[in-house]
Amino acid sequence: MKPRVGFIGLGVIGAPMAGRLLEQGFPLLVWNRTPSRADSLVARGAHRAATPRELASAADLVITMVTDGAALREVVERADGLAAGLAAGKVHCDMSTIDPATARNLTDFYAARNAHFLHAPVLGNWRAAQEGRLLIFAGGADRAVEQCQPVFDALGKKVWRWSRPEQATCVKLACNLLLGGLMELLAESLLLASRAGIPPRTMLEIFAESALHSPMVQSKGETIAHRKFTPPSFYLRHMRKDLDLALAAAQELGAHTPATRAVRDAFAAAEHQRAELDYSAVFEWLEEQSPAPAS
Repeated sequence: MKPRVGFIGLGVIGAPMAGRLLEQGFPLLVWNRTPSRADSLVARGAHRAATPRELASAADLVITMVTDGAALREVVERADGLAAGLAAGKVHCDMSTIDPATARNLTDFYAARNAHFLHAPVLGNWRAAQEGRLLIFAGGADRAVEQCQPVFDALGKKVWRWSRPEQATCVKLACNLLLGGLMELLAESLLLASRAGIPPRTMLEIFAESALHSPMVQSKGETIAHRKFTPPSFYLRHMRKDLDLALAAAQELGAHTPATRAVRDAFAAAEHQRAELDYSAVFEWLEEQSPAPAS
């Protein structure tokens, strides 16, 4: 019998993840800060909880997919939050991108209540979530991972495991650091070529025939070529946030990451007018910073 899952956070990735669990036959309870985002799932058979506390009390395990560590702490610690409803022995599995300190602190917070915290961030877009092809980085006690394994099997194509939640946190930040850097340099590459009269599609054909080929380069290159920055697969503001988290983690661990700082600053500048666009919209910002030379 499949566990009853409580799911909080129905954004770009969270909603298709919750929908996938429902499709795979998991009894599902949902809660979202903006209640209307749960409507389509409720129409498909999910049950709407009035509060995080109610959701935690009724679920066998809880999944959260929220914006950041502050949002996660708020949904846990509020008067009607998860901590008030999660019984001893149950698991709160957060699949968001957060900071290592929040992962460590929540591990201790729940341990003091004889409950378990697992951090299992994911890599993949909304389509991978919808199709159960996410990559899952699970950090925490073996018992907690085992309780969540049926959910992981439904959502992901592969799971990596570490003993400490903050290890999984750093793996996700390392991946997003690379993702942001690749996006920034792809945008600069296409901008340089376009200024020489070579359209993005030609560059993408060249990349596809070379060692530069990758699904990300082709997908985001097409996004740039068509200037289709909505709907976003990943908000530009979230990329800037994750780069900030990566820089903070690098400083804590003594890792020198000068290029990450430059990439972060580019996304921060682009964020002012493009926060809700896809992160590939950094290309538009680069164009604005590149006036055509005088003839």
